[in-house]
Amino acid sequence: MSGNNSGSVSDWVSAVSSIAAAIVGLMTLVTVYIGAIQVLSQNRMYKLGLSYESLGPWRAKVAQSTLLGFQWRISTPSVSLKSLVQNKWQPNIIFPIGFPREQECTENGDNIMAKASWVNFIQSLGLSPIDDTIYEMRGVSDLVNGIVPMRWTGPDLAGVCSILGFQSFEKDPSFTSPMNLPMQWSGPLGWIQFRSSENGCMAEFRSRINLHNQLPFIFHTYYNRWKYDLPREDYHLESRLWSSINGLYLKDGLSLYLGGADRSQFYQDQHDDEDISQDKVLDELMSVDLSDEEIQRKLFGKEQDRPAALQREFMRAREGGRPLAGKRHDEDDKDDFLNSVLRNAIKSSNKKEVFVPCPGLLSVDVYGELAHNRGLSIKDSKEYRRMYTDAKNVDHVRYPYNLGDLYMDEELLRYVKEAMLLLRPDGFYFSPTRRLCSDLSEVYEHIKGQLKQKIFAMDNDIKSGQSTPSSQVGSVTVDPNSAIPSGLNNLIVGMKLCNELQLKRKTARACFSVEDMRLFAKAAYALKEAVNTQDCPDGNGLVWAMLYCTDLSLNVRRWFEAAGSDKSAFFEAKVTCEKGIMNCKSLVDLTGGTQQENPMLDATEYTVPLLEDGKFSGQQVLAALTIVFITYFWIDNEWITDVAPYDMTMPQSVLMY
Repeated sequence: MSGNNSGSVSDWVSAVSSIAAAIVGLMTLVTVYIGAIQVLSQNRMYKLGLSYESLGPWRAKVAQSTLLGFQWRISTPSVSLKSLVQNKWQPNIIFPIGFPREQECTENGDNIMAKASWVNFIQSLGLSPIDDTIYEMRGVSDLVNGIVPMRWTGPDLAGVCSILGFQSFEKDPSFTSPMNLPMQWSGPLGWIQFRSSENGCMAEFRSRINLHNQLPFIFHTYYNRWKYDLPREDYHLESRLWSSINGLYLKDGLSLYLGGADRSQFYQDQHDDEDISQDKVLDELMSVDLSDEEIQRKLFGKEQDRPAALQREFMRAREGGRPLAGKRHDEDDKDDFLNSVLRNAIKSSNKKEVFVPCPGLLSVDVYGELAHNRGLSIKDSKEYRRMYTDAKNVDHVRYPYNLGDLYMDEELLRYVKEAMLLLRPDGFYFSPTRRLCSDLSEVYEHIKGQLKQKIFAMDNDIKSGQSTPSSQVGSVTVDPNSAIPSGLNNLIVGMKLCNELQLKRKTARACFSVEDMRLFAKAAYALKEAVNTQDCPDGNGLVWAMLYCTDLSLNVRRWFEAAGSDKSAFFEAKVTCEKGIMNCKSLVDLTGGTQQENPMLDATEYTVPLLEDGKFSGQQVLAALTIVFITYFWIDNEWITDVAPYDMTMPQSVLMY
């Protein structure tokens, strides 16, 4: 009996064990099956995310397979502005046009745009996988929406976008308030959209359509046939970075910073004991019985005739401060009235700007923080603050020099000269801040005033005294037998390019393409051969003379026109510079007599401070003027950027996918 019981128990245990083993085996099989399905599904997803269509030439760098292809190790490039500055990276900014097709690609066309937007964005910077000294690869945990994302730090992305001319749609980007999401920036290359997600701040780049070249094909043909590579200088990156934060680049890594006004000097004077609210401003204006004419005279007349409180509020607004003390959020008619008064008064004013040395300004200014985040040194920066004053109050003994309405001493003039000679087209749209753009407008104001008519009066085929065979295509005359165009050919084509730019400016909505911008740089670089000859290797002083002396540039153009169709005498005429005096008698003699309508054409000597001694030809003088005009057209087609403040307020980490 007991033997039968033990046998049944044994059978029962064996049956239970078999069932358990079967269940475990089934569960194992199901688990393996589910895992295999997941691996296969993940591999299919990774196959799409890591395909050539998604990553272009970055595919080999981004993905590495492990465990016989069942796992992937993913990494993406990380770009640091500080590293780019340290490595003297030379920007080669282009329009993202995609990548050549591979046989496995399904899209039609010669090029395909990568599905990962950061790949297209990196292409626009001119970076490629072979530039492995410029970037470093960093691991990424997973795909985002089926795309391998690239991780940016907020300051680096904001800094890169600022040199690319991106603009926000906010009226006044804040240096202190956190960045609002969602947000979109717009630039000449396209748009960047920012939005929040469970993965943090996400960014996506979308490119614009590639613009057609506005400049005639013959100009592109002329410059490309002998200089395919864009002329680039080591300082171009630092120059662009400084321009995006109100600075100008100087030699040896130094910078010139022309800061805003020190508002504490203007907010109150010795007669103001307290900050008066807007209601008191109006009470002071209306406290006495005045006629309509007297009220208008006080509001719109001379500054000294305005009430003291209104003078103070006017200065606040002029210097960029808050327009009204104690301004309430609920605006009323009085706000609108006084605001309109201030706007009209500012618009009609003609204040002069005087610059005062202010060492240490960048260390306490927000732009100093932005410079540090970009890897720029502010240790030896030349720092100045500006004061606004009436013309009659300018101290011409302390500030004897001026460029437009900008008044300065000789030390600052020396820095400005250096900065202006380094500011040349670099192959992409100029992207300054609004304040820097305003300062440059003062420097080039006399150049802008000459754009009402044809810049250079010249025939289709200029006689230069040389007997080289030439062919004329469109309006440009070139020497077909010249493998590398001569300095004279470069000058003639550069002058005709200026005329073409003027024509586009007057008759078309000239939205120049990126290739046109690259042509600007090539043209300015080619003209160096005409300015810097073997006999006179440094002709930069002539460029400075055209910028500083407002009459000289206009007269050179008129002398050139008066020289007739045979320009050989003009090209060979000699101009001397000695002790800051530029003697142009040989060019004036070509006009053939006294100019009754404009006696200034007979002036032979021009005072140009900081002009080095030398002897130059008329060809060099004309080439220097052509460089100034090409540089002006480049500056005039700027994309004013305002995204620099976001590197302090946007999230520290941004994923671009």
